[in-house]
Amino acid sequence: MSLSADTVREALDRADSRHWTRTPPRSTQARLTYLRKHSSNDTAALAHRLNTSPADLDAVTTAGQIPDGHPLHQAVEREVIRLWQPRVRRRAHDTILANGGIMMLSFRAWLGFTAAAGSSDDPRLRFLTLSLKDPYPERLFTAQHNNIPEMQLRAILDEALGACYFHRDRPAHTRESVSLHRIDFLEFYY
Repeated sequence: MSLSADTVREALDRADSRHWTRTPPRSTQARLTYLRKHSSNDTAALAHRLNTSPADLDAVTTAGQIPDGHPLHQAVEREVIRLWQPRVRRRAHDTILANGGIMMLSFRAWLGFTAAAGSSDDPRLRFLTLSLKDPYPERLFTAQHNNIPEMQLRAILDEALGACYFHRDRPAHTRESVSLHRIDFLEFYY
C-alpha cells in the first residue's frame, strides 16, 4: 500500500492508516465482504461508490480476484482504507489536536501564488515539505469526518499552504493566496 496520494481525502486516509491497531482485509474477497457489510449488502450502492457497474462487481466477487493495476482494485483498496477503524482514526485525531495539532505535509505539485508583490501566472513544479499548524489540521480533520467534497478540502489545504508559504497567521481573505495544480502526490504525517 502506497502512503502518498493525489487527492487530499486519500492522503488523509492513508496518513490515518499509520494509526491502525489491526490490519484491514487483504484478499479481494475479504475486502469486498467488508465493503458489502458497510453498504448494507446493497450491491448497487457499493458499485456506485467504486465507480463500476453492479454486474462487474458481481463478476469480480465470483472470480475472487482483481488484477493489481485494474482501476477497480485501486477503488476497492481506497474504499477499505477510507472506512477501516473509524474510532481509532478519530481517537488519533483527537490526540494530535490535544498535543498542539501539528501536521506535516509533503507534496509535489504545480504551485501558483498571488501576493502583494506579484503573482506566478504560470504555476511551477515544487517539491515541498511544510508544517501545517492550528487551525488547519483541525479544519481538515473536521472536513474529513463530515465527508466534505474534495474541492472544499483543496480550498482548506490551499489556505493552509498560503499561511505556511507566506509565514503569516492572517485569514485567507487577505491578498496572498496559494493554489496547487496538477498534484503528483500528497503525503501527510501526524
